[in-house]
Parts: sequence; C-alpha cells; structure tokens
Amino acid sequence: MVDKTRLLPELHASLTPAIEKIAKSGLTHQQKAQQANTLVTEQRNRLVEAIKALPKEERGTAALVIQYCCTVVGLEYRHRVWPYEYMAFSRRIGELWEAFCRTAWTYPVDATVARMDAPNFSDVRSALLERITSNLGVHDKAKEVMSDVSTLFEIVGDINMKEDEVFRKADIPHVIDFKSGFGSNEKGNMLRLLTVGRAYRIWDHRTKLMLLVRQDENNNYLKVLLRSKLWEVHTGANTYKKIEEITGADVQSIREGVIDWRADLSPEFYNYLKSQPTDLTAYLAW
Repeated sequence: MVDKTRLLPELHASLTPAIEKIAKSGLTHQQKAQQANTLVTEQRNRLVEAIKALPKEERGTAALVIQYCCTVVGLEYRHRVWPYEYMAFSRRIGELWEAFCRTAWTYPVDATVARMDAPNFSDVRSALLERITSNLGVHDKAKEVMSDVSTLFEIVGDINMKEDEVFRKADIPHVIDFKSGFGSNEKGNMLRLLTVGRAYRIWDHRTKLMLLVRQDENNNYLKVLLRSKLWEVHTGANTYKKIEEITGADVQSIREGVIDWRADLSPEFYNYLKSQPTDLTAYLAW
C-alpha cells in the first residue's frame, strides 16, 4: 500500500538536491520551472509504474495518493525556482486538480468504465444531414433546404468535441468537463459547452454530459448551464461523490485521510500563499 508519510519524505530526498542546483543556475524562470516540473513528472511516472504490481482493486487508491504527493512537491519546488503569483497559481491548481480527478479513470474499480476517443464533428454533421434528408423525403423544396443547411454548417465551422473525459460506462457514452471554478470570464466556455453538448446528443442521444467543478461558489454562467438541463452539474463535495459513483474510486477516503495541504506544504510556502493580496490557499480547497 502507498503511504503518504513514507512517500513525501522519499520524494523530497530525491528531488531537493536537483532542485537546489536548478535554482542556482543561470536559466530563466520559465526554464527553471520546466526543469523542475519535468523532474516531478519523472518521479510520478516511476511510482505509477510500480503500482502495476498491486492487486487491481488497490491501484486506484495508490494512484490517487501518488498524484496528490507529487502535486504537493510539484507546487513546492516550482515555487522555489519561480515564485507563484495569483494567475499562475490559480491556473496551475486547475491543471493539477483535474489531473488528480482524472486518475480515477486511469484505474477505475468499475470494470464497465472504459475511455474512448471523442467523435469527430464530421460524424455529427453526417448524422444530422441524414436525419434532415429523411424527414424532408420528396418535399419539392428539399434541395433548397439542404443547401441552406449546408450553408449553416459552413458558418458554424468545425466543432472540437474533445473533452476532459470521454468514456463508456456499461456501454452508455459519458462526457465530463472539469473546471476548478466558474468565474466572470467563463462566458465563452459556457457557450462552447452548450454547443458541444448539443453535438454529442446528436451523435448519440443517450450521452450523459457532466460538468464537475472544484468550487462550491461559482458565477451565474454555471447556473445558465444548469438551467439548460443539457449538462448535469456537480460542485464541491458532490463532485467527488460523482467520481466515486462513476469509477468506484475511493476519493472520499483520500480527501479525509490523505489531503492536508497545511501539514504537507512547507510552512514558508503555505504562509506565502496565505499572505498574498488574494489568499491563494483558497485554491487548496479540494
């Protein structure tokens, strides 16, 4: 079993000398951050490779612990070579939180859960054109209508249907979009999700669309998605309950028994986050 109390000291012992060397180098901040992130990724890959020897039912929990521990040291050492400011930290937390959640799909307990490739919009377009052609039948204006429909498709252009998780559960297509939070700058993303969601429903009307959000407090744009009844929306603690329901991963036990940012980050780094004009520790509400 992977144990945080052993794993974190092991990671620090492995990484500290190399990080100190990077910090003293003449590289740019960006280059230093890239090298630090690469070292942490290498450690994570090594640890994840080792859990393949565990029984299948234990791999998911072990992978979540590894992902959290590598997130802790990744944040710590990136800051050491390039101190975080607000936008960089909030963006990075979004990436790392999504990676933590997606680990449940890499090692699902539920054997009916299997990732799949996102469909191409060309398939959706073809399905819709066939439906319209069939409904028009021998209508005397069929050619004119289909010409107008083709023009509309040209105006819309190609829609990227790639999402954070696209998978089947018991042969039912599921689509998940992860968001750390839904703020005042999310209007464009809201419109994109509405478009993508409708495209998925045309592709397969059974598709379940879910938006999983880290924060409980969110902007009105999230309420618009909720009112659309197209996307199923879960926020805060309910997000983790949904992940457990879908994959079988024991995320709640990790949240309650493993995740402890105040204890696991160095006091210097935690106090730095706390003392910023906007308290950055709010982003550590996982």
